[in-house]
Amino acid sequence: MDNIIAKVIRIDLEIYILKVINNDNDIIAAKLRGNIKKSSNVLVGDLVEVEKVDNDYMITNVLERKNSLIRPPVSNIDQMIIVVSVGEPAPDFILLDKQIILCMAKDILPIICVNKVDLQDDNVQAKEDIEYIKSVYGKLGIQIVYTSTVKNIGIEELKQKLIGKTSAFSGNSGVGKSSITKEILDLSHEEVEIGNIGRKSKRGRHTTKAVRLYSLDENTFILDTPGFSSYELYDIDHKKIREFYPEFEKCKCDYDDCMHISEDESVCDVKRHVKNNDIDQKRYERYVYIFLKEKEKYDKRYK
Repeated sequence: MDNIIAKVIRIDLEIYILKVINNDNDIIAAKLRGNIKKSSNVLVGDLVEVEKVDNDYMITNVLERKNSLIRPPVSNIDQMIIVVSVGEPAPDFILLDKQIILCMAKDILPIICVNKVDLQDDNVQAKEDIEYIKSVYGKLGIQIVYTSTVKNIGIEELKQKLIGKTSAFSGNSGVGKSSITKEILDLSHEEVEIGNIGRKSKRGRHTTKAVRLYSLDENTFILDTPGFSSYELYDIDHKKIREFYPEFEKCKCDYDDCMHISEDESVCDVKRHVKNNDIDQKRYERYVYIFLKEKEKYDKRYK
């Protein structure tokens, strides 16, 4: 193999662990060629060109990215499985809305995974939360999957949505991300392969909480990272946040630059839709909260 296309699945200091495309069983370790070190910041998720020089693999080029995130530093995500639980912990709707904003800003398909749905039979609040998510977010056209690892509900449906995609799982602590991914992933083969690479490179098996991709097959990847539980909208202009609310699109405000915050209802059609219950009031209130927080950060940064 003289010229190889591979996907970066983990970075261990200066060693890049790669999954060779179109070769389901081939995992290799590579280093950066000098010119790449100077010109590129290689991320987990990148597609790269690799050459074999003597017995070493060298990354010679980083292919164009579909998208990239700052924290965690990853690229080429197709979809984000946003896990919320009903019961304990209760859904964090501000976090959910932030994650949807991020997805829409980065051309990532958001899929809401409502976990622990087995609790709804004995928990009135859990049932109400499920109905709220269905009525508000389902109405926006966002895909929703209902799961329970305890009763094996929805896991197969979720697996089908992952096929052929690079997916990230997100959500706050305790929602069941780990339980869901354990149901989906069979890590035995890949862990052995990466362990062998670690020994061959005499680096040991470096098992920090690093960003990495697991592969289900040659075209299906799941991102594992500790950084998806507390999103900040690092590189999204607060003035653009309104663009990532699909329910606002039908509204015709009097001014193109209406932010739907301080404007009077007489000129802001979004506020009129909220008043008429055409837009969910609680989600609108969360929009106001997120906008003002991001504006505050912006103002502090540029004072």
